[in-house]
Amino acid sequence: MEPILHIQGDAHSSLTPLIFIHAVSGLAWPYMALGNLSNTSDPARSRPVYGISSPVYSVSRYTLPSSLEEIAKEYVERLQSELQPHGPYLLGGWSMGGMIAVKMAEILQAKKETVQQVILLDSINPEKYPAFVNEEEHRIIADGLFTNVCQAMGMADLADDSDDEDNRSDASDASDDGSTMSDEEEEDDNLHRLFSTMRRHIHASTLSISSTEPGKLLPPNSVCHTSVTLVKCTQLSETVPALFSARQRCIRRCALHPTLQWRPQNFDRFRTLLIDARHDSLFDEEHVEEVTSMLRQILESC
Repeated sequence: MEPILHIQGDAHSSLTPLIFIHAVSGLAWPYMALGNLSNTSDPARSRPVYGISSPVYSVSRYTLPSSLEEIAKEYVERLQSELQPHGPYLLGGWSMGGMIAVKMAEILQAKKETVQQVILLDSINPEKYPAFVNEEEHRIIADGLFTNVCQAMGMADLADDSDDEDNRSDASDASDDGSTMSDEEEEDDNLHRLFSTMRRHIHASTLSISSTEPGKLLPPNSVCHTSVTLVKCTQLSETVPALFSARQRCIRRCALHPTLQWRPQNFDRFRTLLIDARHDSLFDEEHVEEVTSMLRQILESC
C-alpha cells in the first residue's frame, strides 16, 4: 500500500491536484467513496485527486511521528518529492486530516509556495483539545475510536482481537517449519495485521492531537495566506461513554463552536458550509453525494 493514493481524475490534467490527508485511522480510503469532483464527464479533463495515507502501512519498522507538526513536515516532503514539487496546492482532510493540512499549508507558505485552498471536513482546531489527564484516559479514548472505525468498516469483530499481533506473527511464520498457510488463512492474517497497525496509529494520533499546545499549529498573530473552507457537521456525534466529564464538555463546546475553534483572522479568507450529518457519517452513502457536491462547489474557483 503506497502512501500516496490516486483516487480519481486525470493524473496529467492541467488542473491543480487536490490532496486529501488521512483521518485518525491513517488510511485515505474513505475519500474513495466520493463522487466525481470535476464539472466534466470527460476523464481526460478531470481534476486529479490524491489521498495521503500514513507510511506506517507500507514502510517496515516505521516510527510514527509524535506531533502534528512532524507529520505535516514529513507529508510536505513526500508531496513535493513524489507528486507535486511546486504549487499552487489544494489541500484538505477529514477530522485529523484537516488539522494536518492546515500545518502543511503553513509549512508550504514558509517555503514560498502558494496554497490556494484548505478544505476542512469537520476538523476541530486541535489546540483546543485538553491534554490527557493520564494514560488510562488516553487508552479509553483511543480504544473507543478504534472500535468506531472497525464498526464503520463492517469489521466490528476485529476490534477486540486485532492487538494480538505477536501470536499472529508466529502463525504467519509457519512456513519456517515447512508448513504453509492457505489463501484464506493468509488473507485473514493480513487483515488482522492491518487492523493491528490501525490500532497503533490511532493511539499515536490521539496523543499527537491532544498534545498540540496553543500557538503550535498556527502562531496566534500569524496569517496563513490561503482560503479555508470548513464543512461543519450540525449533528453531534456520540462520545465514548467512559470519557471524563470535563473532556465531554470540552468536545461538545468545540463541536458547537461556529468555526470549530479555528481563528478566521489566521487566514486570508475563512468560510463555513453546514451539512446535516454526524462527524463519523460524512462518507456514508446517505451523505457522500452532498459532500461531493459541496466539494465541487468549493473547487469551482480553483
